[in-house]
This record gives sequence, C-alpha cells and structure tokens, in this order.
Amino acid sequence: MFYVKLALSAAAVAVEDGVELTVTAKSYVRDLFCMADKVDVKASVAEGMVSLLPGESVLIHISTADAAELAAPGAFAAANVPRSANDPKREW
Repeated sequence: MFYVKLALSAAAVAVEDGVELTVTAKSYVRDLFCMADKVDVKASVAEGMVSLLPGESVLIHISTADAAELAAPGAFAAANVPRSANDPKREW
C-alpha cells in the first residue's frame, strides 16, 4: 500500500461573516488554494495560490451567505478542501 504524507494541516473556526481557515505547512506547500465550494456552493475565498515553507501558516477568510447556519465549520478543513499543486492525485 502506498501512503502519502499530507504537506499541510488545517483548522477552521466560525466567525461572524463566515469561516477562518488556518493552514500550516508541514513541508513545502506550492500554490495553496481553498475549494470552499465543496462545502458551501455560495462560499467565496479572497486569497489563493499561496506558497508556504515548512512551519509557515496562512489565514484564509471564507465568506459564506449562511454563516450563522453553518453547522460544521470544520468541514472547510477537510482534506479535499485546502489543496495545493503538490498534492497527489486523489479520487473524491
């Protein structure tokens, strides 16, 4: 079995107008982007295509129309939402 170690970790918290996603690099992360529409089709992200060195973090603000009704902000930290150019191909 082939095991791929993810290059990043992510944590999400709800804020007044959406979600704040903190992404921390475990190794080099090239062109990080957030596929927020996998969680909420109305969500939008202002930041994208950020590269991080190991240990660096970035805070990404995700705007959602229904922020007050968002049951699980942690869904934005799932492995198929924050992605980068150096991710292995995944079937989702």
